[in-house]
Parts: sequence; C-alpha cells; structure tokens
Amino acid sequence: MSKRMIITVGNARVGKSTVIKLLLEMLAQQGKRIKVYNQESFPVFQAYEHIATIKKFNLSNDDADAIIDDLNHPELDVMIVDMPGQDIEKIIQYIESASLFEVVVKFGWNLTFLQPISHREDCIYYLNAIIQNATNNANYVVVKNYHFAPEFREYEEKIRGKLLIIGGTEVELMALHRNHYQAMEKADKPYSQVCQDLSIILFWRSFIFQWIKKFRDSVMNNNLAIKYLGLD
Repeated sequence: MSKRMIITVGNARVGKSTVIKLLLEMLAQQGKRIKVYNQESFPVFQAYEHIATIKKFNLSNDDADAIIDDLNHPELDVMIVDMPGQDIEKIIQYIESASLFEVVVKFGWNLTFLQPISHREDCIYYLNAIIQNATNNANYVVVKNYHFAPEFREYEEKIRGKLLIIGGTEVELMALHRNHYQAMEKADKPYSQVCQDLSIILFWRSFIFQWIKKFRDSVMNNNLAIKYLGLD
C-alpha cells in the first residue's frame, strides 16, 4: 500500500471541493488515515471531520511547512492539499523551494495532481503549468466535471495528448441538477449520508445516489485512478 500526497489546483466553480469530498468517503471506506489541508476561509470540509483530519493553512506563511513535516508522519496514508489556482506561481515556487519531488520520494510517498476541469480556460492553464513543472515527478488525474460543461474541447485539443503520454488518466463527474446539489450542501453531511436524509425528497436522493455511484464507478473501473488516488 503506497502513501499518497494528492494536490488539487484550481479556482472556485470548478469542483475541487466536491471531488475531494467524494474521494474522502471512498478512502475512508478502505480504512485509510487521511489529512486534508485547505485554504478556504469557511469550513468547507466540516462534515468530514470524523473521517479525516482537517487543517486550514496559508501557503504564504509557515503553515506550509507542516505539509512537509507530515510526510514523515507514520500514521498517515493519504494527504490531500487543496490549493487555489490564482496562486499558481506561488504553488510552483513552493514546490521548488520545498524540494517537494525529492522529499516525497525520501519519505516513501507518491505525488498525484488531481485536477477537475470545467468550461473555464484557466483550468487548462493551471494543468499545463503543473505538467510543465512536475513532468514525470508526479501522477495526474483529470476529472471531467460535466456539471459545468458538456464537452472539453480546449482540454482535448491542447492538453489531453500530453497528459496521456506522461501516464496521466481521466475520470468523470456527471452533472447534478443545481437544486439537488444545493440540497446536498445545505444538509451539511457527507454526501453518502445525504442519500438517507429523509428531509430531502426521495426523488432527489435517488439522483444524488446515482451521481455518487457513477463517480465511484468511473474511478474504480480505472486501474490508474485507483493507484494514483491512494485507493489501492
């Protein structure tokens, strides 16, 4: 069983937090010991505090040093770091100054960049910057988020070929009606528990259940995604 450091990079309205929440439950079901670092000012992962250690951090101060320290933590299996895309230059500087690629290898970890993409062109910019910087020092999982886009022409024309050449892979997150998503977020529970929440009408819960299942199937039917996301 390999230890995984998973980094997400992107702005709001791309699905980073949603994908992390879905992944957290999959990891927890396997008994993985998980820590999440995020820079959100509000407690976006509060409902998941019983299955993972949630830590707020700021890339601009000494909080970022704790991420490196945790790579030498024997009681962690997966560490997820949620980074805002608008700080892509700072992220790359941090990776270089911390010698992150060398450090993860030193402590027996593997590094994965988990990148949800939507209709926004900045998703492609961030992904390209990451690939250019990390190249073969990391693994890559792109999440096609159909909630925001029916197709991903920019990604397929400019990045997809490069991603596959270096061993990256793709999974899919199907669209969910805005009303269903808002009800799910308002419940302030792990997504799988929302499916049993009787305050949400059965019709909506059925769609949410199928939405979760399709994402999990997309991941678990992909051997590379299983490995890269610490689910092996």
